[in-house]
Amino acid sequence: MSEHALDPVVQMPYLRRRIGDLSLRLRTSGTQIRPAEPRFTDYDSIRLPDGELVGRKKVIIMSGGCSVPTCTMCPFTNFNNYGIDGGTSGESLLDQVRRTLARTEDEPAYDVLSLYNDGSFFAPREIPRNVQVEIARLVASAGVKRLVVESLPQFVTAAVLAPFVKALGDVRLEIGIGLQSADELVRETLVNTRISQKSFERALAVMSDLGVDPKIYLMIKPPFVSEGEAVTDVVESVDYLTGLGVRGVTLCPTRVSRNTVAWELWQAGQYTPPNLWTVVEAVRRVHERLAVRVACVNLRGTDFESVFPDACPACADGVVDALMRFGESGAAADLPADCSCRPPLEVTALDRAVITARAAQQLNVLERAGV
Repeated sequence: MSEHALDPVVQMPYLRRRIGDLSLRLRTSGTQIRPAEPRFTDYDSIRLPDGELVGRKKVIIMSGGCSVPTCTMCPFTNFNNYGIDGGTSGESLLDQVRRTLARTEDEPAYDVLSLYNDGSFFAPREIPRNVQVEIARLVASAGVKRLVVESLPQFVTAAVLAPFVKALGDVRLEIGIGLQSADELVRETLVNTRISQKSFERALAVMSDLGVDPKIYLMIKPPFVSEGEAVTDVVESVDYLTGLGVRGVTLCPTRVSRNTVAWELWQAGQYTPPNLWTVVEAVRRVHERLAVRVACVNLRGTDFESVFPDACPACADGVVDALMRFGESGAAADLPADCSCRPPLEVTALDRAVITARAAQQLNVLERAGV
C-alpha cells in the first residue's frame, strides 16, 4: 500500500466521485406525470429566532424536483416529477400556489408559509424567474407575514433576490439552506451536497444586505459518520455558524429512505439512523448558544416511508414528544429525561483519515453486493 493510500486529502476527491456517481445512479425517474397539486400539506406551530411562537402552514408543491440531486440521504426524486419532460410547467406551479393561499373557513390560522419545491426555489431550471416573482406577489396579497423557501446558496444572488424581496413587500423572507455540516469532508463528500464554504458565506452576505433571514439546516449523523462523530459535527458546525452571526438552526436527524446511498448502506448493515439520545445530546450541547429546533418530520414523518431514528420502545415516543415541545418552547426543561436504554456515547473528533477509510470500506461492501 502506498504512503498516500489512506491520505484523506488524496482520498476525498476519489470518494466524492464514487459517492456522487452512486447517488445519481440510485435516483428514480417516474414514467407518468404526477398531478399538479401539492404533494404534502401540514400545519404546526414554530418558534421564530426571537422566541415568538406562530402558526405555520407547510406545503410542498409538485414540481420537477431538484436540479442538483446528489445528496446521499435525499429521496425526494421518488415523489415528484423528476426526470419527466414537461413534468411541471410554470403555470401549474402558480396554480398550486394560488390554491395554497386560498384560505378556507376551517383552515388553521397561520402567519408563516413554508413553501417548498423539493429543491432550490431560486434555481431557474426549477422555478423560472418570472414565476418566482409572481409567487412573491401572490404571497404579498394573501395576508402572510413570513414566507420560507429553500435553496442551494449558489442560486441566491442579489440580482435574483432583490426583485423577489421587492415583490414581497411587507412579507418577511426566510431562506432555508441545507448546509448540513461546516466540515468540508462531511458536507461535500459524505452528504455529497454541492455547497462550498465560499458560496454559503456569499449567500449569507447577500441575504443580510437585503434583510432576508437565514434558516440553516444541519444533519445529525449523515451516512458514513458514527454517533460520537455526529455530536462533534453538530457542535463544530454551530461554532462556525455563530461565528457568522447566525441566530438559529434546525437539526435534521437522518432518516433512511429508498433509492438513496443511505438506504443501500442500511440494507447492507453499514449504517443506522442516529439514536434518539444522540439527537438529544446534540441539542443539549448547543441550545444555549442559538435557537435550536429539531426537524421532527425526520423522527416521525408521514410524507414518505422511512427508517427513522429510534430508541427503546419504552422511551422512543416520549423522546420525540419532548423534542417537539422543546421546538416550541426552547426551554431545556422540556428536553427528555434519561432512560436506562440510553446507549453509551463516546463523543469523538472528526478524524479525516478514519472517516475516509471507513467510507471507502463501506462503499466496497456495497460494490461487492452488486449495488
